[in-house]
Amino acid sequence: MLIDNPKNILIIRLSAIGDVINVLPALRLLRSHFPNSRITWLVEDRASEILRDHPDVDEVIVYPRKKWQSGILRVNRSLNIISESLSFYKRLRRNHYDLVIDFQGNLKSAVMNLITGSGNRLGFGKGHCKEFNYLSTQYQAYPAAKKTHRIDKNLSLIKELGIETRFLRPELPVTKEDEEYISEFINKNTHPSLPIIIIHPGTSKFGSFKQWSPQNYTLLADMILQKYEANIIFTWGSDEINAVKEIVKKMKHKALPACETKSIKQLVALINRATLFIGGDTGPLHIASIMGIPVVGIYGPKDPAIYGPYDSKAIVIKKDVPCSPCKKRTCGDPICMTSILPEDVFRGVEKLLLC
Repeated sequence: MLIDNPKNILIIRLSAIGDVINVLPALRLLRSHFPNSRITWLVEDRASEILRDHPDVDEVIVYPRKKWQSGILRVNRSLNIISESLSFYKRLRRNHYDLVIDFQGNLKSAVMNLITGSGNRLGFGKGHCKEFNYLSTQYQAYPAAKKTHRIDKNLSLIKELGIETRFLRPELPVTKEDEEYISEFINKNTHPSLPIIIIHPGTSKFGSFKQWSPQNYTLLADMILQKYEANIIFTWGSDEINAVKEIVKKMKHKALPACETKSIKQLVALINRATLFIGGDTGPLHIASIMGIPVVGIYGPKDPAIYGPYDSKAIVIKKDVPCSPCKKRTCGDPICMTSILPEDVFRGVEKLLLC
């Protein structure tokens, strides 16, 4: 039987930003039910920042996967990497967690489960996890259906602790300095009486097959400004600024690239100013959705019933093509994305702007 009142809890959800965001409602419930427990989150470096100084997390342990992978093959660094990894694993062991909750559900998190040595390891059951992960946990949750939104799937783990599951909107705290940085940009570059529409045209390199074309974003933004008075801001990530500048340059109407957001928290502060967010299946879309900002999501290969925005104010634009949804990592002919026209997305924008 699972422990009734855990004092030292470890959450495992290593990556990516959108996946970490989808665990935050479960974290909120966990904290509200166990206000005096110590909650630690094990996460990879690229998604760790969103958890730093989070009011519901007492400690963040970073699993530096990229650093170790890049250094292990270098002779002058390999011994240091081995030493660091041993110290990392010893730390997990000696923390003596009396409850480990694995939201990841794959081989990587299974290794972490076993290293902790905890007698109460909770994860997803067979058929709801990957790579025999269920063998690393003593207690398993079985979501009602395989086609379950990731937020609801994560909440199913919390239900195993006897907690009545409901959606609680989580916090995404930002610093005063980050707020001031974004305010300065907004005040200098936007019309204060007009709504702010944020468009995020990029995707991660890993998810490039989910990207709608820059030309379509150009046409869409012009359609919006042809009919509505608004501030349109294009956000961008690493190596995307040139693409965004090209979109803005080709537009007939005036829009602007966002300021550089040097951290996830600055991006959160900027997205929080939006009246409407438009983008594909990326971390920024999930940030906007979890904050309750109206979202128009452009979806192709992924199933929005599982990976879509989690809000009644969201509209998903998706074409009914026979090969979608799919589980491909790359695609030479992503008709699920290329068949979506700017007019399709504009209709979704209109519905939300007229609400």
